Amino acid sequence: MVGAIPCGRPGQAQGTAPTNLYLTHYIISNRPLQANIQENILTRGAFLYDEVRFILQQELREPRNCFAALQAIASGRNRLNEIKQAAGLDGAMAYLDTLQQLHLVERVVPVTEIQPHKSRRGLYRLKDHFLRFRFRFVHPNRSQLEMGASGPVLTAAVLPHLDLFTGPVFEDVCRQFLWRAGQSGQLPFVPTQVGGWWRANEEVDLVALDENNALVTECKWTNRPAGTDIPENLERKAKLVLPELAGRRLHYGICARSGFTEQLRQVAATRTDLRLFELADVLLA
Repeated sequence: MVGAIPCGRPGQAQGTAPTNLYLTHYIISNRPLQANIQENILTRGAFLYDEVRFILQQELREPRNCFAALQAIASGRNRLNEIKQAAGLDGAMAYLDTLQQLHLVERVVPVTEIQPHKSRRGLYRLKDHFLRFRFRFVHPNRSQLEMGASGPVLTAAVLPHLDLFTGPVFEDVCRQFLWRAGQSGQLPFVPTQVGGWWRANEEVDLVALDENNALVTECKWTNRPAGTDIPENLERKAKLVLPELAGRRLHYGICARSGFTEQLRQVAATRTDLRLFELADVLLA
């Protein structure tokens, strides 16, 4: 029978996810990213290799069920019914509530929702990106890693998918940037809300809002410069968001890791409603 607090340990301090406390101590800043991943995360016996499992076993009363819920979310099951079915948990809601209290999971809704707690469009996601990495790359390849195959796992299972994995991280960085940019006058208004938007199979990375304006933003973590197809697609998506914007004036933004094509720069130079943000802008604002 599921108890009132199925995962939490009595006296658990509420705050940031516990894994964050270890990364700054065990990731070496002057070492290449690939070396850090292989030596400190994928190598059996390295501190970070099993630390997530150890911490969660210490913090959770029923770690097996909570692990099942975390694994379901990490594999792309983000809705309550999907998590329940994938994890095989009849009491999934109770486990998710506790995981939220521990700041391991968060429930997000489209930024335009007026009553977020009642929204049927809510999605669950892992709040801690190191947890995401662990469940995405370490857990599925554990048998190989236990045999010492950190190099092959890095080459075949991690590096080919690392850019795709990093996309949501970049979105979070861009979300923080839009808050700062609004406060520093880099946006045409000061946002009071910043978040994603989705409906069915359509999604907008970020929408920043105040009472009268909406900045619809695409975040591109790719190796290619963003081209003119990006604002065209953004305008198409904005039409889907428009009924939920209550007459707000539309603006468009693109945050791009690899910059922009000359053609897109020329287009942006002729428009007052389109803003382009380089990676340096996002990181240094």
